[in-house]
Amino acid sequence: MKISANAGDRIFDIVIERQDGRYIVDVDGERHEVDAQKLEDGFYTILLDSRSFEVSVERRGDAYHVRHGAAEQLVSFSDPGRRARERQSAAGPESVVSVMAGRVVRLLVCEGDEVEPGQGVIVVEAMKMENEITAGKGGRVTAIDVTEGQNVDRGAQLLVIE
Repeated sequence: MKISANAGDRIFDIVIERQDGRYIVDVDGERHEVDAQKLEDGFYTILLDSRSFEVSVERRGDAYHVRHGAAEQLVSFSDPGRRARERQSAAGPESVVSVMAGRVVRLLVCEGDEVEPGQGVIVVEAMKMENEITAGKGGRVTAIDVTEGQNVDRGAQLLVIE
């Protein structure tokens, strides 16, 4: 899975792969072995290249407030699919597609619902992480092509907005 992380005034290009029960995380070309475990709501322990960290994560709108000791940072994420949808013309129907292979864990809208640009419409789980797929434009949901629990490939059409 490829994402960009915006932290402060820096943008990091990140590639995450699951391997042998751990994650291989490439940050701007630097490879790291990571094991992350949720301790309780909002608290995680992370083993990064054999060093242990405890962090708290709190969602703030479209970003996350991350704390480790006295260090704090507001982090937001974007993906190539989201950027492409944001550039897409508002004219005509929008086919919302999965930006990764995974499993549909939650439908956030129903056929006929009106949605706003950037509104979450479906949650797809990949590599034990839930990823909210958002609408690139506002409009009415005219078709939903998946069901909860269904496995989807990267690029699979999830729903249509007109």
